[in-house]
Amino acid sequence: MKKFWNQTVEFKSLVISIIATVLAFAGTAVLFWFNRYDIPLATLTSGLVVIISWLILYLNKKKDKPAVKLDILAIYLRLTLIVILAITFAVLELTIKLVTVSPVFLVVSYLGYSLINLLAYIKKGENV
Repeated sequence: MKKFWNQTVEFKSLVISIIATVLAFAGTAVLFWFNRYDIPLATLTSGLVVIISWLILYLNKKKDKPAVKLDILAIYLRLTLIVILAITFAVLELTIKLVTVSPVFLVVSYLGYSLINLLAYIKKGENV
């Protein structure tokens, strides 16, 4: 466990995001039996967006010359993608009554994953 906490912040956030996404999806998967598939799909969708963005940040950090512009782009792209997805699913739900992903749970689970990723910043000063 000590080896994990000595990794970079990007790696820790990536692993924490993967674990949180799997646990959140597994926890909400029971809702499939109650025909509420929009909530598990929302947790999975927002989790995948967070995982992909942390993967981009981690791979950029591993390069010999990390590009700061790519880090900034990945962070803003993640937020923009969540907003676009939430608006798209809200419009689909309100106009043609097509409920695939809950936009509310998409945003809430994204915020939850973001708050959980704060765990990666524990003992940050030792391994910046």
